[in-house]
Parts: sequence; structure tokens; C-alpha cells
Amino acid sequence: MIPLRTYEGKTIGVFGLARTGLAALSALFASKARVLAYDDALAHNPGDLRMKSLPVPLTDLYEADFSQLDALMLAPGVPLTHPAPHPLVLKARAAHVPVIGDIEIFAKARSDLPPHGLIAVTGTNGKSTTAALLAHLFAACGRDVALAGNIGIPVLGLEALDAGGVYVFEMSSFQIDLTHSLDADVAILLNISPDHLERHGDMAGYVAAKARLFQMQGPQHLAVISVDDPWGAELARRLPQRTVPISVRQPLDHGVYVTDGGDLIDARSLAEGARLIGSLGDLPTLRGRHNWQNAAAAYVAGLELGLDAAGIMASFASFPGLAHRCERVGVADDVVYINDSKATNIDAAATALAAFDQIRWIAGGRAKSTDLAPLEPFFGRIKKAYLLGEAAPDFAKALDGKLDHVVCGTMAAAVAAAIHDARPGETVLLSPACASFDHYRDFEARGDDFRAIVRRLLPHVTGPDEVRS
Repeated sequence: MIPLRTYEGKTIGVFGLARTGLAALSALFASKARVLAYDDALAHNPGDLRMKSLPVPLTDLYEADFSQLDALMLAPGVPLTHPAPHPLVLKARAAHVPVIGDIEIFAKARSDLPPHGLIAVTGTNGKSTTAALLAHLFAACGRDVALAGNIGIPVLGLEALDAGGVYVFEMSSFQIDLTHSLDADVAILLNISPDHLERHGDMAGYVAAKARLFQMQGPQHLAVISVDDPWGAELARRLPQRTVPISVRQPLDHGVYVTDGGDLIDARSLAEGARLIGSLGDLPTLRGRHNWQNAAAAYVAGLELGLDAAGIMASFASFPGLAHRCERVGVADDVVYINDSKATNIDAAATALAAFDQIRWIAGGRAKSTDLAPLEPFFGRIKKAYLLGEAAPDFAKALDGKLDHVVCGTMAAAVAAAIHDARPGETVLLSPACASFDHYRDFEARGDDFRAIVRRLLPHVTGPDEVRS
């Protein structure tokens, strides 16, 4: 795990002991910090298996003396401002205790690590694909690389890279809110559209959260920003550091863009003019403009940290996509059941839909976008869609006349309907294309529910194992 010498002898509160919190607790404890750890769910369920892995006993942070704390580390989902600050956030502020996340802990530890590069990726959509693509590029080109963050891998659970390695972090707005000193060598903003407004108050608050990733950068480092939405375009205009605009909608005189046919163009050099780097149009795991945007950002970041254009294009062609994140829950009556609960946006769902055939598609939740046009190339693979959550009515409207669908409302109803309809050789795929927060605490809880329902309704299901592309 990452050594945290900066925190040796300090007292850190850790609130929230899911995957991120447990990794932070272990790393802090191993680095000889004093840790006061608490989780509401664990406190009320001492039989939880996580209790057996805790290196320290739980300490009720609601009753703890915060004057003894050097920092309070929160799980990303704990509200800081909206809809109201969490009670422990208010308690920390009253005691002048910094409220941080695991990535801030990593940022403070960077000076003790071997020299390395760091790429931070944010945006409403496409973060996971771009982060995974970057990790693939560096690995394929022979560089030591570590991928972590919002993609589901705890940052503080990583092993430290050798000199010359590259850390790639996918960062949500929640994680950026809890980070104060991460000076990324390359910071990427893929796009901005309305999302998580209940957490940030309004669109201005959400945009400000994304912008903070760049405010933490030093002037010598690079910002890569899509200018295809007004918020990104405005941010790109006013940043003081080196900035490369990217676009899949328009040619750029001093940036990187992709043409309607998928040609990747680098137009940053006045001497060379617009230079064709290669074609993205026929790459099976990078189909569509949304993925071309991801590739353009990865190309710029790869060049910045020492890769060459030829190596990057070759690596694009070998990118396996994100089908590896899909869990094969099992098989029953020659029907395969797949959990891709991590698909919290349209781009991620497109990757899963491209990986399977004869699909009974379970989708919905809290939509980040109700524009399903990027998924239309995959409609021929889908037998029927089973829609749930807040997005169900809007998704149904988008699918009218294009794809057979039914509004089910709940996960239980959607799974039951898909099981009823499925025939041998088909795949029942949970790939929601939405956030989980309308009904679940996170995407993992949503996936757990899907898995439990399948096994309850189909006690003869066999499995699981992993699906890899």
C-alpha cells in the first residue's frame, strides 16, 4: 500500500468504512497514524464481515473530542454542503479540523514516493473509459502504471510505483470536493452536463467543483478540456496554466479534434498545421463521438507524459474496453446473467452493450443524460429493455418506436420480467446507464441487489465468474 509518512504520529478520523475507507484505514494504521474509525452501518451491525478486518476498534466520532484530530477523512458520498452538511462535517468545521478524502491523503504523501506522473480525469460522462484507456496506453507502451479512484479501486490500496511510473485517477466531483492539494501533471475535463445538483446545490456549484481540479494545478502542468459544452469552453478560456482544448464537434486552430469520420487531428503546431494522427473510426471498443472524445484526451495526456503518437494509436487498437468490469452472476436455463452496475452513464453502458448479443437490458436509475442516441448502434443487439428508477419515463420516451421496452419501476420487477421473457442463448444484462442514488447508496449496493434477486428467483443458477473481453 501507499506509505503515508506525513501522517505518522497524527490522529485521523475516518468516517465511512466501505472499500475506500477500509483501504485508507489500513494505510494510515500501517504508517503509524492514530486512527479513529467509524461507520454508522457497522456500528449498528457488529456482525458485518468488515468488522473482522478492522485493525482498530470503532470509535464513535459523534462523541469524540475533535480537538485531538489532525484531519477528518470522509467517504465521498458524505454531504459537505447540500442538501445539508453532515453532522460530522459541522463538528469538524467548528473544531477547525480539515475535512479531506483519500486522494488528499495521497496528495500529501506524493513527496515521499519515487518520481512519477499523475493524470486526473473528471467529467460528467466518460471518466471510467478514459481512465482505463490511459492505463492501457501506458501499460501497452511498457510503462509502470496504476489505475484508481472513482473507477472502484481505492487510491490508498495501491502499491507505490517505481520511478517513472504513472498514476491515473478517475475523480468524481465528490472526490474533488474532498481534495485540496492534488497538483496533477495532466488534469482532464471530458464534458459537463447537469448532474449531482442535489449534492452541489445548482449547476454553478457543480461546475465549480469540477473547476477545482484545475485550480490545484501548478502553472507548469497541463489542462486538457473539451470545449464542446459552454462550461468547458469557458473554463478553457480562463485557466492560467497550459491548456489544450479538445473537440469532437468542431475543428480547432490550436487544439486536438476528431472529424465526423473519426480522424484524430492535432492542430497545435503553427509550423506543421493540422496534422492527421490516425483514424479512430473503425476501432471496435472506441465507437462513437463520445469515445473519440475520450481518445483525444488520452492522446494529449499520453504525449505529455512521454508516449509517442504511433505507440498511442497502436494501443488504441488493442484497448479491450471495459467489459472486464462486468460480473457474470451465473447461468440458468442457458441464459447468462451479467452485473454491470458500475455503468453509471451512457458511455459505460455502450461499452457493455457492445460486448454482448441477444440482450435483455435492465437500465435506469438517476439519469446523467436521457439522450440515448449514442446507444442506437447497439439496439440491434437488444431484445428488450426493462426500465427502472427515476429515468424510466424519460428512457421510455427516448426508446419509443426504436426498441421494445417496458417500464418496471423497481429492480425486482425488472429482473423478474427479464427472467420471464428470456430464452436460451440470451443475456440478461444490468447496465443501468444511470447513477444509483435514487434507490441505492451506491452502485455496489445496486449490483448486490441485482445479484441477490437473480439468485432468489433462480435458485438453480450456476456461477459466478468474470466476463472478460
